[in-house]
Amino acid sequence: MNVKILKYDPSTDSAPYYKTYNVPWKKNITVLEVLVYIHENHEAIAFDYSCRGRVCGRCAMMLDGEPMMACYTPVKKDGDIVIEPLKGFPVIRDFIVDKSKILERIAKIEARVRSKPLVESDITAVMDPALAKKIGDLEWCCRCLSCVAACPVINEMKDPEKFIGPAGLVALGLRYYDPFDEADRIIEAVQNGLYACIMCGNCNNVCPAAEINHLEVYSELRKEAEKKGLKT
Repeated sequence: MNVKILKYDPSTDSAPYYKTYNVPWKKNITVLEVLVYIHENHEAIAFDYSCRGRVCGRCAMMLDGEPMMACYTPVKKDGDIVIEPLKGFPVIRDFIVDKSKILERIAKIEARVRSKPLVESDITAVMDPALAKKIGDLEWCCRCLSCVAACPVINEMKDPEKFIGPAGLVALGLRYYDPFDEADRIIEAVQNGLYACIMCGNCNNVCPAAEINHLEVYSELRKEAEKKGLKT
């Protein structure tokens, strides 16, 4: 199969450029295997991966214009494909992009806010199973940011600081459900663009974590915002 990839090294290249390689196709070959083949048999390319199981989020990129995780996404048939770095992020080299800006914002959101340290009775207390499931599902988010690359809102905003994007809203949902967190995550969600989301569902479609229902989280956050009179 012919594999067209977008190469770019800002330290040496004046602009990104496409290059095509021939890679033997086999049933269930993954995008990651394609990249490894090119790297080992044609020329060195820069890409990142670790877990090979949708857990680390490091191999997110674009396949034929759609965000996906290279480690577990198969190339379904022998034909021409295009692989590009994850949309919307500065390219460090080839398929390695700089996610630090949004990941730093998400890390601040995920920091649990408490007035007092947790004690043993808090930790050992039995949690409501339904609540535990909500929290457990959201903890599957691997911060791959495929959802951000697929979001039409965040990628078209002139001022992206006004909208934290799908991954940020998931992080807010996680702390909103967290019984040990004492911050007002509803106000924080509204301030971070909860109502900028158009509920298109693209985030759900590309998310590698089937456990996460993005739209359900956003809807629950909006429901609580309306109770507080915060709808904008």
